[in-house]
Amino acid sequence: MISVEQAVAAITNAFRPLPAEQVPLPAALGRVLTQDLTARVTQPPAAVSAMDGYAVRAADVPEVPATLKVIGESAAGARFAGALDLGQAVRIFTGAAIPSGADAIVIQEDTRVEGDTVTILTPAATGKWIRPAGLDFSAGDVLFTAGRQLTARDIGLAAAMNIPWLQVRRRPRVAYLTTGDEVVMPGQQTTLDQIYSSNSLLLGAGLAAMGAEPLDLGVVVDNEAALREAIGAAQGADLLVTTGGAAVGDHDLVARVMAGTDVALNFYKVASRPGKPLIF
Repeated sequence: MISVEQAVAAITNAFRPLPAEQVPLPAALGRVLTQDLTARVTQPPAAVSAMDGYAVRAADVPEVPATLKVIGESAAGARFAGALDLGQAVRIFTGAAIPSGADAIVIQEDTRVEGDTVTILTPAATGKWIRPAGLDFSAGDVLFTAGRQLTARDIGLAAAMNIPWLQVRRRPRVAYLTTGDEVVMPGQQTTLDQIYSSNSLLLGAGLAAMGAEPLDLGVVVDNEAALREAIGAAQGADLLVTTGGAAVGDHDLVARVMAGTDVALNFYKVASRPGKPLIF
């Protein structure tokens, strides 16, 4: 009999990382990277406004109020093509590129507009409300390293990095089955001698939550031939998990059936209660 820590080490050491495969970014949630991810673009690509308001030259607003002439508009995706000169301003919206010559943003709440002029009611500070180019990241920056399991936030960041495809580990294919004459699936009729198969549903959900591809082999009665057939259906899987039938009673058949295959017994019994009859 071995300790729980020894059992965990034995199981972990028996496996190797699965090979890589390429997947589209929307399919990468929960997957494990096999290579570093490097930004292919700079974000933001140019200095942009963090607020709705007016792009100005801070030098034009030494004191307030100050009135400037509005010469155009800069919106996200449609930048102002010209340049600011003395005493001029450009109406600007969040995410829009900063016009040439401007070095500050005055938010619209701090202005008063009359026709084609805007009166600035608060001092303008150089760099105020401007997100400089590369504030988030720059092309060439390594933002993720191999081995990372990708979250929803990571998917969004990878998209901003202009990465449409990723190299990730293949999902492990894990077959699982439940044994026992007394076990039936939820929704079926039971006798007083039977229980519902909660373990199989727990395993399937747990495997999916951990990123595996679960393969449900169903509930197998306490019969060697039936169990042997079910185990055979696990061919091609990376791992087979069984629940039930691992103790030493006359109806515990897993060890007996597995002994007739080409698998090698690593350990049997762990110093844990419950869970002592654990076969690996």
